[in-house]
Amino acid sequence: MVQPTPSKRLDLQGIRGLAILSVLGFHFYPSYFPNGYLGVDQFFVLSGFLMCMLLTKSKEMPVCSAFLHFYSRRFKRILPLYLLFILLTLIALYTVFSESATLQNQSSAMKALIFVSNRPHTGEEDYFEKLLIAIDLFTHTWSLSVEIQFYFIVPVIFLIGNKLNGYFKYGYYSVLALISFLFYSILPPEVAFNSLFARIWQFLMGMMIYLHSITPIEIKESILSYKLLDSAENGESENVSLIDDFSENEDEEKEAVEVIPPTPSTYIGPFSKYCFLVPTAFVITYPIAMFPFLVRPLFTCFTGLLMLVSIDDEFLSNRVLTYIGDISYSLYLIHWPVYAYTKITFENNPYALASALLVSMVLAVVVYETYEKWYLKLSNTSCALLIVFLFIMNVAVINKDAIHDMNFLNDQASQNSSEGFPRLDGVTPNMTFDDAARLNKMWNKFDIETMIEPGCIKRTPKHSRWCDYETKGDEFKLAIFGNSYTKNHHKMFVQECKNRAYNISMDSERGCEPLAASPNDHFCVKKLPEFVEFIESAKPDYAFIFTRFFAVADPFENKNNQSMDQDRTYLEMKSQLNKFLPNIKKKLYIMDSFPRANAGYISYVAGDLKNGKSIAEISKSLLRPDGYERGRLRHAALLKECGEKCELIDYLPLFWNNSTSMYQYFDERGFSYFTSPNHLSAHGIELVRPIYTKICASLK
Repeated sequence: MVQPTPSKRLDLQGIRGLAILSVLGFHFYPSYFPNGYLGVDQFFVLSGFLMCMLLTKSKEMPVCSAFLHFYSRRFKRILPLYLLFILLTLIALYTVFSESATLQNQSSAMKALIFVSNRPHTGEEDYFEKLLIAIDLFTHTWSLSVEIQFYFIVPVIFLIGNKLNGYFKYGYYSVLALISFLFYSILPPEVAFNSLFARIWQFLMGMMIYLHSITPIEIKESILSYKLLDSAENGESENVSLIDDFSENEDEEKEAVEVIPPTPSTYIGPFSKYCFLVPTAFVITYPIAMFPFLVRPLFTCFTGLLMLVSIDDEFLSNRVLTYIGDISYSLYLIHWPVYAYTKITFENNPYALASALLVSMVLAVVVYETYEKWYLKLSNTSCALLIVFLFIMNVAVINKDAIHDMNFLNDQASQNSSEGFPRLDGVTPNMTFDDAARLNKMWNKFDIETMIEPGCIKRTPKHSRWCDYETKGDEFKLAIFGNSYTKNHHKMFVQECKNRAYNISMDSERGCEPLAASPNDHFCVKKLPEFVEFIESAKPDYAFIFTRFFAVADPFENKNNQSMDQDRTYLEMKSQLNKFLPNIKKKLYIMDSFPRANAGYISYVAGDLKNGKSIAEISKSLLRPDGYERGRLRHAALLKECGEKCELIDYLPLFWNNSTSMYQYFDERGFSYFTSPNHLSAHGIELVRPIYTKICASLK
């Protein structure tokens, strides 16, 4: 049989390249590309197109054989690289990331390993918030979880649709898509974003585009399909760039004649693609975030229509764009851990971010040209063995500290279950530098995990973080709110005040302060009215703001004039305070600003003390004064504005060492008062506990 020259839909790989560039822009430069997350929507449409193509090719096979054919192709394409990525990321986690990131990422790695990353750890987690924090190295795997989950239902959807003809088939897929879209519409946005059932309509869009644009031809009882670059799509920064793995082996490839599909009936001319390409490019590059509920359906439909009319388009098929599409799977998996390390280490340094982006692309090229191309040439049996080996390795690495960690948690639980409330830190007088190094490491690793007081009742579905403790007292209603310092302190606070209060309400918004938000921090700007709403709902006798400084210590707009009357941040603090006070019956306590610790040095404190380094030298290395004085100036001015109804809680006197005339964030045995995320350690909480013992005793 004469074999014609094969034709590839390189334009689809070009669209894939544009999609991954959109995602990279959104992650590395969100203020410039706030709509870049829509690249994931393109990946889902492309994925639906590919799945429908694979299923169509195998539709003449027996059902079991067709399913086996579909899953072997998809899993061979996705799993070897995905599992290696998890393994290498875990190795990086244990070697170059801070210990405080370990616990969360061990949990996240296990969820990624079994493809349930699209389900949040708790109802309190939000995908976009996790992007801002950049501590979860597996955040981006949610899209692969959605895709793999869809793999288990798409064959059934296809088999039913394959029994129908003409308009009935399109009607069937349209009804399913409409049901999924309605599901997406009624769910809360943070839930709909990750939900498989709220994404099915996007996969179905790709499937319908394939069915409309391509009609495979049957020859010798085999379905002849034209060749598409078999790429695995991923989400939200999904990748989806893959190499052609469409034929199982050389013999099958010789059997298949790849033909160029006819020009679709909807084709309206050589410039029709610009009707869809230009609007999608405009949305991605538009520097203001658009309303997702409106822009996502339009973007999804335009992507599908672009796929319909872009056959052999020169721009989308150019070598640079299609190669970016080729490496997009590697690039998607690799870029996020690189970005997270850069973000944690260098914060928003533009040069560091640009370097991280370049490193991500270089690593993606290396992985694609070596590992990806290698494992795609393996036999199915060899590839299956590789997958099993990598899976077992991942399980072992994730759980390498399981026994040791369980013993630590059991020790903490036994301490906290005794009569009264023993020390949260477990520190005893006879402990050594080695004990300090061990406990500092565990406090870093578990951070807030062991500081949670159980029994908080959630009563407001709209605000998942709001909850109430019903306590033993009968005198007061208290409210504690702020950023993650609220959770950091709340166990100790409940212990100290529970005999005076009958109710303690809590709202902890990670990374956001109740009094102010930086103008470019859109997430926290939205939280300001929610803090007001929380206090209006709680109406406490006493309220406590627990925060480490962020926005309240922003630079003064006019460095030469620190007049509070002209300071944007202070005026916002004053406005928020005036909204809080009418709903607080007696007094508002505000935690004052203090310097942050150098997170990277905390794990070395005990060892350096043991090796003879002076307290002054260690304190100098550990202290990171970074604008906290501005926060204290603003708080002082706010206190004058508030009068007797406000009081500052100041930790600085507790940290001051008269001998060195420096702030000291550890004790003489090396036990740290802070963890790497700059929360107070259990030892630090015990240091400040007397402040709250006194406050709770003096409430009247």
